[in-house]
Amino acid sequence: MITWIAGWPHNGSTILRQILKDCFEIQTHSIYPEPNFEYLFGPRAATFGEEWKGNPIVRAEYYNSLSVMHIIKTHDLPDDDNPALFVVRDGRDVVTSMSYFWKISIRLVIAAIANQYGDWSAHYYAWNPAKRKNTKIIRFEDMVLRPDDVAKAVGDFIGAKPLKPYVDDFEENVKKWPQLFHDRIGCWKKEMSKADLRLFHKCHGKLNRELGYE
Repeated sequence: MITWIAGWPHNGSTILRQILKDCFEIQTHSIYPEPNFEYLFGPRAATFGEEWKGNPIVRAEYYNSLSVMHIIKTHDLPDDDNPALFVVRDGRDVVTSMSYFWKISIRLVIAAIANQYGDWSAHYYAWNPAKRKNTKIIRFEDMVLRPDDVAKAVGDFIGAKPLKPYVDDFEENVKKWPQLFHDRIGCWKKEMSKADLRLFHKCHGKLNRELGYE
C-alpha cells in the first residue's frame, strides 16, 4: 500500500521524511531520482526514483498491491485516493526557497514559469487536502518548531508509535547540502521585493490567507 507525502516543492517534504526516519526508523521513498540523499533518507533514496521513472503506472500498481505500507514523496497532482500526508508552508517562503534552489527569479516561480509542477495554489486546490479523505495536513512551521508533536500526529495517522525523538541536524545539513538546506521560517522577508510581494498576493494571496499565513 502507498501512503503519499504530497505537496508542492519546498513545502516541507524533506523535513517530514527526516522525522519519519529519525522518530520511526521508516525509510521513505520518492518518485524522483535522489542521488547523494542516502544519508538523509536511507540506502534506496538514490535508486527508487529511477525504478519508478521507468514505468510509473506499473510501479504504483505493484506497491499498492503490497500489504506493507510504503511512504512515497510526490509533487505530482493526485490520481488516486491513497492516504496522504500533505505538507503546507507559507507560500512566500515556498517560492523564495524554490527560487534559491533552482537559481531562477522569484517572479518566475510565483508565475509558474519554468516549473514542471504548475503553480503553488493550483497544486493545493487540486489535492484539496482539507476535504480529501484519508489526508493529514502537516505544516512546515510545526515540523521546525514542534517536531515531536508532529511525529505523534503522524504516528496516529499511519498507525505507529515514535521510537525516538527527532534530532534537528539542520545546521549540519546546511554544510553538506547548502542549496537544499538554505532557509527556514520567514526567509521571504529578506529576499522578496515589493514587486515580488505584489505579484505573489495577486497570484496566491487567497490561498495564503486561507492557510492562515496572512
